[in-house]
Formats: sequence, C-alpha cells, structure tokens
Amino acid sequence: MKIWKPGGGERTGFFAPLSSRWIRSGIILIAASLIACAPAVAQPDSPPESAPIVTGTAIAPAASPDPVYTRHATPTPVAPTNLITLTLWISEDFAPSATPTGRLLNEPFETFTAANPHIRIEPVVKKNYGKGGVLDFLLTTHAVAPTQLPDLALLDLAEAPPAVEAGIIQPLPATLIGKMQDTFFPFALQAARYQNQWVALPLAADAQHLVYNSNIIKWPPATWDELLRQRAPLLLPLDGPQAFLAQYFALTPPSERGAPLTVDLAATAQTLYQFKRARELNLVPDVAFTLKTGDDTWLAFTANQAPLAQVSASRYLTERGMFPHTQYAALPTRDGKPTTWVSVWGWAIVTAEPARQNAAAQLLAWLSANDRLAPWLRAAHRLGVTRIANLYAVEPTAYALFWNDTFERTTYWTPTTPRDLKLIEAWRTAINAVCKNQITPEEAARNIAAVK
Repeated sequence: MKIWKPGGGERTGFFAPLSSRWIRSGIILIAASLIACAPAVAQPDSPPESAPIVTGTAIAPAASPDPVYTRHATPTPVAPTNLITLTLWISEDFAPSATPTGRLLNEPFETFTAANPHIRIEPVVKKNYGKGGVLDFLLTTHAVAPTQLPDLALLDLAEAPPAVEAGIIQPLPATLIGKMQDTFFPFALQAARYQNQWVALPLAADAQHLVYNSNIIKWPPATWDELLRQRAPLLLPLDGPQAFLAQYFALTPPSERGAPLTVDLAATAQTLYQFKRARELNLVPDVAFTLKTGDDTWLAFTANQAPLAQVSASRYLTERGMFPHTQYAALPTRDGKPTTWVSVWGWAIVTAEPARQNAAAQLLAWLSANDRLAPWLRAAHRLGVTRIANLYAVEPTAYALFWNDTFERTTYWTPTTPRDLKLIEAWRTAINAVCKNQITPEEAARNIAAVK
C-alpha cells in the first residue's frame, strides 16, 4: 500500500507565477477595463436564491468600472452632534480579537470611528451556527427581549430567511444597494435577496474546488470520464449535501430561492450514477461516506487518504502553505464545465430606527471599500463576492482569476422549506443505497421526486 503526502503550493494552470507588484497592478487594471466593457444584464425582480449550492449556468452582470464600488452608495451622513453606538453581532470566523488576525479584522472599525467620532462600534462575537450562533441568538432574543437585538448582524445568508420571516432583518436602504449591485457576482445577488427585497449586503464567500497531490496526479481530471480513466481515489463529502448538489446543479439550474424545488429525474439519476460508477471502481474510499463538508474532506486529504478531494477554499487558503505539493483545480463534472458549492456571508440591518439605520448604512459603505475589505478577506481566509475584490484580496493572481471565472458560472440555492430539508436527506440516503447496489439510480430518482 502506497502512502502519499499531499503538499501545498499554488497551481497556476495556464498562468505563470505572478509575484511582481507591477504585474499584479497591470492585471487589475486590465480586468477592470474588460469588466467595464461588459454588457450589463438586468437583474430579475427575484433572482434565484440559493445557499449551499452553485452551478455553471448564470450570466454575470456587468461590473462597475470603479474598483472601489462604494463610491456608488454614499448614505446620508449622521449628524455629528448625535452620538450613536452600533452593536454588531459577528460570527466567530470574522470577529475582531487580540490575535494578529483579529487585529486585522478590527482595523476597519477603528478607522471608521476615527473618521466618524459620533459613531461608536461594539462588536459581539457569536458562534457561526447552531445553539449560540448568530441566527439562534437573533430568534431567541427577538422572542424574549427584542430591545436587546443588535443594530447589524453578520451571518451566513443561508440562515437569513428565518430572520426575515420573523421580522428581525430589515430591508436594505435603497441608497446603500444602489448601483453596487452591478459589481457583484450573480450568486451573491441571489443570496442577498429574499421575498423580492434586498435583505443583506454580501461581504464574503466560501466555495469548494478540487485539490490534488501533484506528486501523484500530473493533471487533474476535468470530467468524470477522465476521473474514471485515471483511476485515482477521490474524497467527496457524501454524508452531506455539498457533493451531490454541486454535481446536480451543474446539470440543471436551481429554482428561485424560496420557490418549490423541482426535482429533475434525469439530472438526479445521472448524478447518482456518477457516484455509483466511481464507487464500483474503488475510486470513492469508504471514509467518503462519513464526511459531511469540504472541511472534513480536507482533513482526510491531508491525512493521506486519497490524492484528490473536494475541499473548501477557506481551508485551502488557511493551510496551503503547509502542503507544498497540493494544487487546485475545478471539480470534475459530466461535461467539464466548472461547478462549485458556495456559501455567502453578508451584513443584515436589524435596527428599525431611521437614525441608526443611517449610521449602519454609513458603516457598511465604509467597510465595502476594497482597500479596507481586501485585508479583511485575507485575514478571514475568504473569497470576494465581486470581481475586483478577488483581485485585491486573493493571492496569487492566478487563483483569484480561477475563482472569478468559476463564479461567473455559479448560482446559489439554499434550503428554505421543510421539503427542501427532506430532499437533502433523501439525496444522502439515495447515495448510500445506490452505491451499495440496493437500488438503481433511476428508482432512487423517482423516490426523491416523490418527497412531499
């Protein structure tokens, strides 16, 4: 039995390493020029919203030619005679602290209060998810002590719908969103809208791609046929929805956020068949059926359990320096078109008081400027939700361009109804049953479509 050791390093694909500042600056200027020339595409009143899933069919709106997109949204200044303290609930991955990373995350708040002494910032750290998480605290506090709610909340936008339904999250001021929407990738706009309203300002994203050990794999597979020919084991998070949904939505676009999801029988059966065939050739290790997320697969990959894995960009960004032979690529799909699974974090305004909303909008406009946002994204090990933000924040440039290309084809879906949650469980169960030859992909697809 061979043991391999994955490493880090940067795969550049067709791009040579770019380290000089003048080369990077040139790329940014060229990118901005190209974006400025792109035709604008009108946004639907209610774009398809999604959370944990993305695919490759969306057309991106034209980006603003101005790299500091906050110039398009300047809220009315708060009267300097009125001192306001804004309370911010922030998930722990983005929270200021005494650590070097935490100090970087606190810098934009400090510079804002220095420039706006009439507005103070009080960040409060919450868990990302579950009991004690941002959403949990919003719902419980609203129920028992609504006056203790924060003015702003930074949360995974997959969890925004329940807070909107409860009347906790307020629509964004029109002066804030304004022309800023032209700068975002389509999936970020989809995540930020719910019930035909802008409910959050997108801030950062995490997404999944392939990583591979370049000592073992000389060229990563772009399609499932290539994967089967290479006969290299692949780690997938098959105990959660991310692996299935990334492949499924590469074949068929998702429904609009909040709309009933129509199960495509052909796409469902095809996705299940891909996993079944790889399992039959021993390309999907047993451990894959215990992995729920891209973070889990990263841990298994770095423990030498396979030379290929579907992993989270945030984990790759955090630890790639420790594994010099680890490179990245797009996930293999049936036809080779890029796909991914994406999550989006954003700022939601909670306060309903006009003066405090105005102060909150002023802070969000400040935080959105690329020169402040880029260090924040790097410290949090997250991706940008605009083309320009990635070029400022993500290194090396080839990796930023890889995500810009992938994100142009990415759409967003998240479960918002009880049926959606049942479907996710049905998909997970079907993967196990099909891979164990207990049911055919076609039969499993019909069972999933019958979920009520």
